Amino acid sequence: MRLKDRVAIITGASSGIGAACARLFAREGARVALVARREELLEALLHDIRSEGGEALAIKADVSRPEEVERAVRETVETFGALHILINNAGLSRDNLAVKMSAEEWEEVLRVNLWGTFLFCKAAFRPMRRQRYGKIVNTSSVAIRGNIGQANYAASKAGVVALTRTLALEYARAGIRVNCVAPGIIETAMTEGLPEEMKAEALKRIPLGRLGKPEEVAYLHLFLASPESDYITGQVFVIDGGLTIGI
Repeated sequence: MRLKDRVAIITGASSGIGAACARLFAREGARVALVARREELLEALLHDIRSEGGEALAIKADVSRPEEVERAVRETVETFGALHILINNAGLSRDNLAVKMSAEEWEEVLRVNLWGTFLFCKAAFRPMRRQRYGKIVNTSSVAIRGNIGQANYAASKAGVVALTRTLALEYARAGIRVNCVAPGIIETAMTEGLPEEMKAEALKRIPLGRLGKPEEVAYLHLFLASPESDYITGQVFVIDGGLTIGI
């Protein structure tokens, strides 16, 4: 088991990539704290993991609220005794053309995607520093290259890259590695709502000819969370089926 005796927090764990990470990490021996806002989905995932013999804890929390982030980290450490891994996966999009985008649409996306990532990175530092070891994996996107209607989303995900590189420098002396995964178009609830013609157009641009699966992204997270990647920090790993080749 690649994560035996490790403790991991996974945000946005109720569905998609987050849920895939939770299931995989639990199978690999990690004790997993599942963090999300949708309690009913969290409880269902918690039941599934425990029924397969895994150890998990469900924490309903809003990643954009400092007090809830602190509570989630505290509850994890109190329950499992440590924190070794943080997967910052929570995110959302509110697409609109920039000239039509409201302040609320801009702020909500930045608050969850960037501010929430920062809050969890900050809260995780203290327990990770105590053990002189930690793995943080943040979530960016290939959308940082620019997408029409996604000024807020692209800005938030570009910010995550800059945050990752900065924290990799600041946290290194504490034995904490900070890296980032930038997925392309993955089969999640976020992409299910896209019109079929938009999906078809996207597929034309992907050399591998299909959308990615959450489980494929989860295996990249597993590598970055495991001891196998101990000499890697401050890096961005693109997983997009070749979408951004040549861009």
